[in-house]
Amino acid sequence: MKRQIYLGMAIFALAVAVFFCVLTGRQFLSLLSGPMPAADGVSLEQMEGQYITYSVAHPVASFVEEYYSGDKDRVSKMAYVIYDQERQAFFKLVVSEQRKGTLNQLMQAVNRSQELKDSWGDRQASEERPVEVAGSLIPVEDPAALRQIGEALADEDSYSTDEMNELASLQTGWYVLIDKAVEGIPVPDLWLCAVAAGMSILMFLICLMLLAKKSTASAEGSLAGSAAGQLLENQRSWITSWCEKGRARQNGMAILFMAGAIAALVALGLFVGYSMQEVMTRHLPIGILVGELSAVTLAATAGTTFNPDKVLKRCRKGLERALPGQAEQDRVARELLDTPEEWSVLESGKEDIRYGIVGEHYWMVLTGKGIVSVVDADRIGKMTSETMSGQIRSGKVRMNYTYYVVQINYMDSGKKKGVDAAIHFDTEQAAGHFMTLARKRLGERAADVIK
Repeated sequence: MKRQIYLGMAIFALAVAVFFCVLTGRQFLSLLSGPMPAADGVSLEQMEGQYITYSVAHPVASFVEEYYSGDKDRVSKMAYVIYDQERQAFFKLVVSEQRKGTLNQLMQAVNRSQELKDSWGDRQASEERPVEVAGSLIPVEDPAALRQIGEALADEDSYSTDEMNELASLQTGWYVLIDKAVEGIPVPDLWLCAVAAGMSILMFLICLMLLAKKSTASAEGSLAGSAAGQLLENQRSWITSWCEKGRARQNGMAILFMAGAIAALVALGLFVGYSMQEVMTRHLPIGILVGELSAVTLAATAGTTFNPDKVLKRCRKGLERALPGQAEQDRVARELLDTPEEWSVLESGKEDIRYGIVGEHYWMVLTGKGIVSVVDADRIGKMTSETMSGQIRSGKVRMNYTYYVVQINYMDSGKKKGVDAAIHFDTEQAAGHFMTLARKRLGERAADVIK
């Protein structure tokens, strides 16, 4: 199952990388090579599709190209009709709203009468300075867009002269140049697609490495250098089973989260009215980046949390904290190794797993998180079981919780407050089974010890 998940993720990542390379690869290579200056004596038709820099010297009309999500009070992009005197041609220029002030100033300055230009002096020369833009010339084929250009030239606020209007009416091929875009794709979107493609390639390579990696699980008995090591090694079967289920569940969540992030971002782009190109080059790569990063994080967490060797290592450290001395560890372990399986209790959950062994003199409970509790049954003076419930707050959400705890106090305890040992269970059934086994082990003492 694990290999199938890695294979599926590898195929998906490769498909994403290929998709973005096909969609924006040519444009991104043009971006990396940089824009070429618009050559003198070359017509607009000959520069079609090329990534160029152009010195805007004579805008004659303007209109709003796009609003923010349809909000008529917030302009996102402005369009200008540019007159190229050298080529005796017009084209449409689209810029962000932030550049509107500079282009409006240029449009007013170049269209003043000669007398006004002379009176403005040095300020006129400053305001007439051409504005540099960079983009690709794309043919305008939409009749609505052509009609909008014609209406802008004929508008009363237009600076276009009768001669210019006549020349514009005879022009057969119209082009649009979108500033800071390559073939109509904004530069930030190209970088976004490149990052998404790079991330997908990295994810593809990681999946290939995981597919090629051989199992590194420790051989049975690798911890068996002592009785304590042998006791822990004997738990490998239930730990491995729980880890496999946990990894499968975590990997499934990673796939669902990745698919959900992509679907949500694409749906958002379509809902707010973006074009399909904008959705594919902006919202889709964002969704893929969020999804893949989340998937990698969840997969990496699964590899740490649900790794049998790491769980056993955590249990070994937990045992050392519970019983610091090696001799004491081995003494407890030898008894528990001889304890029949009927004296054990296993509680398996999504977040954790517990395995308890109730020996004649020693009891031990291990968890998948590496928590180890050891009880000296001969010293027990008081034993109680309690149901704990309540609420915890996670952000704005309140979550209910219920767990069952077995609390133990020793007869010779030096503690003035608290208990000597506390064993937690998630289910009443597991807690009840543990208490039943404890009663059997305590025998006649159970009536006096268990409260």
